Amino acid sequence: MVTHTTPPSGRAPRSAPPRPPRRDADARTLYLMPAETLRVSSTGEALVATMPDGDVRRLPVTRLLRVVCNERVHWSGAALSLCQTHGITVTWLDGRGQAQGHLWPVHMPHTDLADALHSASTLVEDWAQLYANWLRQQRLKILQGWRQQRSHAGHPVHAEEWERAKQAWVYRGDIAEHLPEVLHGMISALTAARLAADALQPEYWCADGSRLSLAEDLSRLVWAQLNLNGGAFAEALSEQREVAAVFERWSIRCADQLQVFLASLKAQAMRALHG
Repeated sequence: MVTHTTPPSGRAPRSAPPRPPRRDADARTLYLMPAETLRVSSTGEALVATMPDGDVRRLPVTRLLRVVCNERVHWSGAALSLCQTHGITVTWLDGRGQAQGHLWPVHMPHTDLADALHSASTLVEDWAQLYANWLRQQRLKILQGWRQQRSHAGHPVHAEEWERAKQAWVYRGDIAEHLPEVLHGMISALTAARLAADALQPEYWCADGSRLSLAEDLSRLVWAQLNLNGGAFAEALSEQREVAAVFERWSIRCADQLQVFLASLKAQAMRALHG
């Protein structure tokens, strides 16, 4: 199946970053989730997918935002290199729909956000704790949005339910999962593409030696928000068998929320750096 469904002071100046890869206005995510082996090779400007039945499809890189695939897709080195040099992330999902790993682009342009997070991680001694505090704040905001939505729907969250949800989600990061697990993998792919666009790393090592899993934490935030507030999303899934097509209609909303999280994290990093 093939479905088409953005310097702190004290640092040395850098040369001008490379221009971001050109994208067509109708560029979309490419989902490669075959039931049988599918092979992907490349030309200089396109991926070439050879289907199990022998059908061959040419997929220009200018029309691709990112690629999500399963373990049955066999990639040539040239195809992977083409994605890397054109700013296209590739995410592999396992049999349960969870992200196994990502291919990150090369020559990513630096951004103020990338500089801020790098500097905070390496220069601020208590950045790991500040980041943990920020993460709990984002979880609380998501839970408050859920409570507000429930109230507007005429099903208010009672005190005991609120306290249980707060202890589970805000402090432990546990969330009741109602949606198909494969959606979590798709959100991980969306997050990887968003971080790559801003020249961010999936993980950061702090001055105290602790590790921050930025990509995993952000994916988990969006996943929780979708499970808590995605009633219409769940209804759409019950009506359609194609999960990727439904997710693509929601991906803009998810991407916007990722941008909100990243803007908030940048503000936190700048406060930590400059007081």
